[in-house]
Amino acid sequence: MKQSTILVDKYEDSQVNVTATPLAQYQGELRVDSRVLAEQLGTKHKSSIELIDKYADKIRRFGHLPFQTEVGKRVQGGGKAERFALLNEDQAFFLLALSRNTDRVVALKSSLVMAFREARYGMACQTLQARIREASQSGRRLAHWRYEKPGAYQHVAHLREQLQLTLGLEDVRP
Repeated sequence: MKQSTILVDKYEDSQVNVTATPLAQYQGELRVDSRVLAEQLGTKHKSSIELIDKYADKIRRFGHLPFQTEVGKRVQGGGKAERFALLNEDQAFFLLALSRNTDRVVALKSSLVMAFREARYGMACQTLQARIREASQSGRRLAHWRYEKPGAYQHVAHLREQLQLTLGLEDVRP
C-alpha cells in the first residue's frame, strides 16, 4: 500500500481537543485508518471494526472497503495481527454518523472535514504544478523545434540532392 501521511492542524474547542487527523493515499484515493478514528473517538478499535463489519454492506455503497492486517507491536517482538479498514471520506462520515454527537465526535467530524479539504487542496496544487512543468517543457521543445526546423528541412533537402545526383534520379520526387 502506498501510504503518504497528511496532517491537519489541531481543532480546538472549549471542552475538546482533537489532534491532527492523518490521511493516507490508497490506490489514488484519500483514506483514513479506522484505528485513527477509534483512537480519536476515545473508543477501542475492536468496537469500531465490529461496527464496520455490522454495516459493511451500507458502507460499501460509498466505495470499495479495503481491509488490511498489520502485526501488532510488542516489546518482546511478534504480536497478534490487527485487522483494520481504510475508509474514504464518505465511509468515515457514515461511521461517525453512527456515533452520538458528543463534543468529541463533533470535534472529530470538524477535524476530518478539514483534513480531507486540505488534502484535496494539496493534491490539486501538486497536479497544477506538474501540469505547469509539463507545459513549460512542451513550450521549450516547441521553441527548439522552431529554431531547428529550417536546418532539419535544409539537411533533408541536401541529402535528397546528393542521393538523386549519385543515383541519377533528378526527376523523382518523394
